[in-house]
Amino acid sequence: MLLSLCAIPMLGWAAKPSIDPNTPEGKLLQKAQNENDLSKRLQLLELFPELFPTSPLAEQAFGEMQARYHQAGKLAQALAAGSRVLIFNPSNLEAACLNWRIAADMKDATLTDVWMKQAGYVAERAFKTPDPDMSQATRDCGNSARQANEMEAYKEAFTAKNPADRIKLLELFLVNHPQTTHADDIEIAVFLAYRELGDAAKALAAAERLVAHNDTREDAMLLVAESYFKSGKDPNAVVNLSKKVIDRVNKGEKPEGFSEADWARNKTAELTQANYMIGSVSFQAEKWEAADQAFRAALPNLTDPRFRAEVLSSLGWANYKLKNVSDAIKFYVDCTNIPGPFQQAASKTLNTITAEYRIK
Repeated sequence: MLLSLCAIPMLGWAAKPSIDPNTPEGKLLQKAQNENDLSKRLQLLELFPELFPTSPLAEQAFGEMQARYHQAGKLAQALAAGSRVLIFNPSNLEAACLNWRIAADMKDATLTDVWMKQAGYVAERAFKTPDPDMSQATRDCGNSARQANEMEAYKEAFTAKNPADRIKLLELFLVNHPQTTHADDIEIAVFLAYRELGDAAKALAAAERLVAHNDTREDAMLLVAESYFKSGKDPNAVVNLSKKVIDRVNKGEKPEGFSEADWARNKTAELTQANYMIGSVSFQAEKWEAADQAFRAALPNLTDPRFRAEVLSSLGWANYKLKNVSDAIKFYVDCTNIPGPFQQAASKTLNTITAEYRIK
């Protein structure tokens, strides 16, 4: 940001209000304006606040003092004069930007940061009713300061350790910066913060907002798909989101911070869950081929006996309906070997199929 300071113009005579040489203060300012000797000009300018402390030309006089002190290398006095300008006119972006530059010239990092922030705040006000005579350099300075303030506020919000504080700061940031380019990242961060808090309802709501336009977060898509699947809501959305998860996981690269083993386990778990949901929804809709394909993909990684038996039973029936009799029998046989609620039904269905096809 400091590189932009070289483009900030030196403050000269602010043309508002105009100088009336027929008034005492006008005569003094005009005399200072016509004085070529910098030291003498400053002496004349220093008389102004003593003689005319409430004059409408005070902002103009202090602006000239700010510029001339800076020119003379009297940086502390220049900074003070610029501060006085902003007392008279809090929207004087040129004065705020020059104070930013002066602070940088003083090589004071803390003061430079203060005036960078101040220039950003002044720019927010000034750009609401922009002066048509404002130079492009001043506009550029104001935009740089605003961007720096925005980035700092974003960083503070995004890195807040407490997830509840993080959410509040990020939402406040969006209110203060509605046109921010960080909106998508904030949406993700809010979703993750609600998950960190363990607030299932708000995490789901955040995930729903996210997946409505963002296909890059398989965790959010899987959360929404699982919620809809368990509640029986919108089966088509369950299938579509699950397919996106599968595509995303298969094409994705290992995230930073994940070990190869953790990444492999995570991929397997997400793919298994997505395929299981596609298989279940397809089975209920009697879409046998889709159910068969998805359940076959999920089966190798199902370790829970209850779910494994359910999928084997469903695969048996789907393949029976597809007239893949040998596969249907194989799946039912495997299901009968797992103790539980599906065992007896699988045995009966197996007997029915073998009798129908006269298989011994």
